[in-house]
Amino acid sequence: MQRKVAYSGKKKKLQLKERKARKASQPYWLDDDAPMRKPAVNTEIKDHFVASTSSIPHPETTSFGMDTLLQEKKLVSAFEKLSPETIRIARLDSMKPFQRLPNTCLELSVEQCQPAIDFPKRPAWSYDITKEQLELQEKRAFDQWKMSLYETYGQSGQLSWFEQNLEVWRQLWRVLEMSDILLLVMDIRNPLIHFPVPLYDYVTKVLKRKMIGIFNKVDLVSEFTVFAWTKYFEEMYPDLHVTTFSCFARDTKLIDDTKSYALKTKVKRPKKRKYSAQGVRDILRCCQSIGGKDGVVTDWDALVEKYSDTIHENNEDDDNDSDTGSMLGLEDQFCHVMDVKDEQVSPHKDYLTLGLVGQPNVGKSTIINSIMQRTVVSTSQTPGHTKHFQTIYLCDNVRLCDSPGLVFPSLLPRSLQILTGMYPIAQVQEPYSTVQYLCQRLPLEDILSLSPPYLDEYDKFKWSAWLVCEAYAEQRGFHVAKAAGPDAYRAANAILRLACDGRILLSFKPPGFFNTTKYEKCRVLETDLQQTEQGSDTDNSNQITDSESENCQGTFETTKSIFSVLADLDTDI
Repeated sequence: MQRKVAYSGKKKKLQLKERKARKASQPYWLDDDAPMRKPAVNTEIKDHFVASTSSIPHPETTSFGMDTLLQEKKLVSAFEKLSPETIRIARLDSMKPFQRLPNTCLELSVEQCQPAIDFPKRPAWSYDITKEQLELQEKRAFDQWKMSLYETYGQSGQLSWFEQNLEVWRQLWRVLEMSDILLLVMDIRNPLIHFPVPLYDYVTKVLKRKMIGIFNKVDLVSEFTVFAWTKYFEEMYPDLHVTTFSCFARDTKLIDDTKSYALKTKVKRPKKRKYSAQGVRDILRCCQSIGGKDGVVTDWDALVEKYSDTIHENNEDDDNDSDTGSMLGLEDQFCHVMDVKDEQVSPHKDYLTLGLVGQPNVGKSTIINSIMQRTVVSTSQTPGHTKHFQTIYLCDNVRLCDSPGLVFPSLLPRSLQILTGMYPIAQVQEPYSTVQYLCQRLPLEDILSLSPPYLDEYDKFKWSAWLVCEAYAEQRGFHVAKAAGPDAYRAANAILRLACDGRILLSFKPPGFFNTTKYEKCRVLETDLQQTEQGSDTDNSNQITDSESENCQGTFETTKSIFSVLADLDTDI
C-alpha cells in the first residue's frame, strides 16, 4: 500500500481558491421550479440559465441570510451591498481622530429629514383582471419606481438602505387595504426617523383612514423626552393621534437622559429585565376616541376593562397558544385577500381591523403580544423577523394585523440606520464608521470606562473610532486567534449591539430641546390645566361624568389650547 503524501496548507488554499473561482464562473438557475443550488453547465438547457456576471440595472444587493438572486417571491428583505472601495475608505477614516459635536446635534426636525422620498404604491386594479395580470402590473410599477429612484438619488450616494423586494412591499399594501385604523409604531429614541411622512400623507389624505402614532420603548428615555416628542408631533401632524407603550418599567432615577452618569447606568443595566407592559389601555382608548366603523359595533369599555395599567409577565409557557410555528391559516388569509372574483365585494366589512405598520425592530409584534396577553406572534431583536402579515382576533369583530417591518427610502446616513435597528448588525460589512458616528455624539470612551493605550498622555490623547474599538476589545478580552491582537471588528460589533439594545443610549430630541424653554412652559401649563380640571371635578362630584371618548376629545382640545398659549407667550416676548 502506497504511503499517503502530506497535503500542505499552501496547496489546500490554492485548491479552495480554484474551487471558488470555478463556482463563481458557473451560472445560476433562475427558473422558479429549479432546485436551490448551482447546477453543472449543460448546453442543452442553457436557455434556463443566466451568467452570474450578467449586467444588472440596479446595484448588487444582499439579503438576510439568502442571496437576492433567488426567487423574488421569497419574503426576504433585500438591501444594497457596499463596494470594497467604500469599505476601505470608511475604514481608513475611522482611524482618524474624531471631533466631538455639541449636544444640539441630537436635535432633529422634520426639515432635516427632507426631502421625503415617496414609497411605491399599488397600481389601480379592479376585480375584472386576473391575478397574473395584477401581479404583472405591480411588478412593472415597482420596477419603474425603483429605476426613477436610482436615477434621481443614485449618483449622489446619499440614498440610504431601503427595501428592494417587491413581495415585502406587497405585504404593506395588503395591510393598508384591509386596515381601518393604522397604528404606526415608532422608537422613542428617534421617532422622526421611524415616521415616513409619505405614508402618513397617503393614509390620512388618500385612503382617508385614521392613524395612531405609538411611541414604543419609552422606558429607555426620560419622561420629559417623551413629553417633548409628543407635543412636537401633535403640533406638526394634527391628524396623528399619539400614545405611548413600553414593555418594561422606567427607571425612577432617570431624570436627564443626556448626562454621562445616566448613560453609564444604562450600560450596567441587566440584559434580562422583568416584563411589565404599560400603555395597552392608552392604545385602546385612543382607538375608541377615533371612532369605530359603520356597521361594526364594538364594546370598547369592555375591552379596556380587561387590562390593568400594567401587564405583568405570565410565567407559564404555553406553546400551543402561539401560531408562529407554522404558516397554516396565514396562507388561507393571504389567499382570501388576493381572491379575485367577478363581482366586487368587501371581504373585511364585518371587522374593525387595526393594522400595525412601521420599520424593522420597532416592536410591532411585541405590542400585539401585550394586547393579547400571550405570545401569538414571535419576536426577535433581528430586524425583519416578521416575514408575513398576520391577523389576530382581539374579539368577535376586532382584529389586529401585524405587518413585516419595512425600511422606507430616505436620505438618512446609513450609520444612523444601523444604530436604529433597521439593518441587521450581523450583516454590517464595515462597522467602524457607525462607531465613529456614535463617538461624535456621545462620550463613548467615558460611558464604557475605556483607558487610552498610553496612560502618560491621558490628557492629550485623541480618540478615534478605531482606537475606541481596540480599547473595548482589550477590556472585554476580544483577541484575534493567530496574532493575539485586539479584535476591533468584534468589539465594534458588540458596541453596535449595545446601542441597538438601548444600553448605549443615543436619543434624539425635538428642535429647541436644549436651547429653549418651550417644552418646559408647555409642561407647566398642562400641569396647571390638569389641576384646574381636578378641582372642578371635585366641586361637581355629584354630576354625571362624560364618556371616555369625550374625555379623549377634550384632551386634544386642551393640547391645541396649550400651543395657542405658547404662541401668545412667544409673541409677547
